[in-house]
Amino acid sequence: SVLSENKILEKYGIIKPYIMYVGNAYPHKNLEALVLVYQEIENKNLQLVLIGKEDYFYQRLKTLVKKEKIKNIIFTGFVPDEELDTIYKNTLFYIFPSLYEGFGLPPLEAMMRKIPVASSDIPCMKEILGENVFYFNANKKENISKAINDFLKNEELRTELTKRGLQWVKKYSWKNMAEKTLAEYKK
Repeated sequence: SVLSENKILEKYGIIKPYIMYVGNAYPHKNLEALVLVYQEIENKNLQLVLIGKEDYFYQRLKTLVKKEKIKNIIFTGFVPDEELDTIYKNTLFYIFPSLYEGFGLPPLEAMMRKIPVASSDIPCMKEILGENVFYFNANKKENISKAINDFLKNEELRTELTKRGLQWVKKYSWKNMAEKTLAEYKK
């Protein structure tokens, strides 16, 4: 129900509009750069919701945000799945500024939940996500803020990438994976 959705957002101090990231805060995830550029976001009401279990790295990030007095950053800590669904459902897009990945699962999860994704353009992510997300070079801070501002303005592109993303993740279904794995074994 609408009420419980609003209550869930309220519980974490989330006010729409917002963009989100789910995952850990290890240095290669590049969240430090993401929060530092947040002051340059054109929409001064836009919140950035960072979801991940409270640990040393998130603690460090929180300290940085406090020290630099960066506004509109929400740290939720761990969020149970049923509440996570609500947070996903109401976000404008998912942002993934990672500088290095083995296999980037979180953007695929966002796509599966009909959420448009903005991702760093590292080769591994391009391979996993195809042409179905909004890419940016995350090595430079100004590229991150520009990507957020540009993607926010382009609702048409967000809608288009949501549709394409949903088609794309179908190829990653578990049944599909299991069949391919089995086929490999049979070879």
